[in-house]
Amino acid sequence: MECFDHTWISSPKLDTVTVRPVNGVLSVTYVFDEEQEWTLSVTTQADREAKKRPLEFNIYSLMDDLYGRNPYRGDLHAHSTGSDGKEDPVIVAANYRKEGFDFFALTDHGKWEPSDEMLKAYADIPLGIKLFHGEEVHVPNIWIHVVNFGSNTSVNTLYRENAEEIDAAMREKALTLKTPKGVDPLEYAYRKWITEEIRRAGGMAIVPHPYWIHRQSYNMSDRALEYVFETGAYDAFELVGGQSVHENNVQIAFYQEQRAKGRQIPIVGSSDSHGTDPASYFGVGRSVVFAKDMELESICDAVKSFYSVAIEQQPCGEEERVYGSYRLVKYTRFLMDHYFPSHDELCVEEGVLMREYALGDELAGDALRKMACRTEKLMKKLLRGEKS
Repeated sequence: MECFDHTWISSPKLDTVTVRPVNGVLSVTYVFDEEQEWTLSVTTQADREAKKRPLEFNIYSLMDDLYGRNPYRGDLHAHSTGSDGKEDPVIVAANYRKEGFDFFALTDHGKWEPSDEMLKAYADIPLGIKLFHGEEVHVPNIWIHVVNFGSNTSVNTLYRENAEEIDAAMREKALTLKTPKGVDPLEYAYRKWITEEIRRAGGMAIVPHPYWIHRQSYNMSDRALEYVFETGAYDAFELVGGQSVHENNVQIAFYQEQRAKGRQIPIVGSSDSHGTDPASYFGVGRSVVFAKDMELESICDAVKSFYSVAIEQQPCGEEERVYGSYRLVKYTRFLMDHYFPSHDELCVEEGVLMREYALGDELAGDALRKMACRTEKLMKKLLRGEKS
C-alpha cells in the first residue's frame, strides 16, 4: 500500500506499507500529517512486476474542527409565483431537491407567506432536503434589497402594518447618524432596522447582489457596501448570485480586496432564481455550508463562523468555480469530485417524488417515507466510514 501526497506535482513522495489480509480484509493504520487529499494505492508484488495498474482510492484528511462538520449544498435566495418567479413554491422546492440541494430558502419579494406555504405542504413527509422560511425585504421609501434567511416571522409584514411609525422613526434616526461621505444616513437607518428585525425573529440578514446593474447603475454604492460590513450591519454577503459574469466578477473583486485589507466577511452563494425548469435557470450560484447539522441555528452559525463557500457556474456549461478560504475551497473541490456525484444521484428520485406528492399523489408520499435519510446515510458511509 502506498500513500500519495497530492501537494506534490512532479515526483510524489510515496509512503509504502506492507499489509497482509486477515479473513479476507486488508487493514492498516496510517497517520496523515496534513489536511489535504491523498491517494491510497493498493497493489501486489506480482502486479507491480507485471506493471499492472494498482487499485486507487481517494482520501481527504481533516483537522478536528472540519471533520466534525458536514457539507450541505444550499441556496438561500430564490423566488416563486409568490412574487415574480415562474413556478409554485412547492414545485420550486421539489426541483431544488432534484438538482441535488440539501437545504433551500424561498425568499419572494416582499412576502414571507409563500415560504410558509412551502413548508406546510411538506410538513407531514420526511425529506432529505431542509426547507426554510425566507423573504426578500423591501421598503417603498428607498431602494433596498435584503435577504431574510430563516426568520420565523415576516419583516415585510411588520413594516406594512407599522409603516407610518417606522418611517417617522427612521427619519428621526437618520438625523443623528454621522455616516461617511457617500453613505445616505436614511438608507443606512433602514438597513440597520431591517437587519435588527431579521435577527430578532431568528433569521440571518444577507446583502444580495450589490453589483446588480439596474437602471444603468449598481444596486449599492462601493462606500455603502463597505460601510455596512465595517459596522456589522449584515450577517453575510451574497458573493455570487444569479447575475451576469460582469456583476459577479465585480462582487468577487470587492470581496478579495476586503480580505486583502484584513476584513473577514461571511459569504454565501445564491441563485436569485426566478425559475427552476429547465435546471440551468438556477445553477448560477449556490453555497456549500459546513455545519454540524441542517438546523437553522447550525447553518447560520456555520456561515457566520466562515465555514461556507460560494460556488459560481454560468448556464453556458462552464466548470464550477469555488470561492472562500483556501482550506475550504480545496476540500470542496474534493467533495465535488468524489462525494456529490453519488449524493446527487439519490436526490433526483426524491425530487421527482416530491413534485408528484405536491400534485396530490399519495403513493409518492409513501415512497418518500421509505427512502427517508438516504443522503444522510450516504454521507456517513463515504465521509465517516460508518456502515448503514
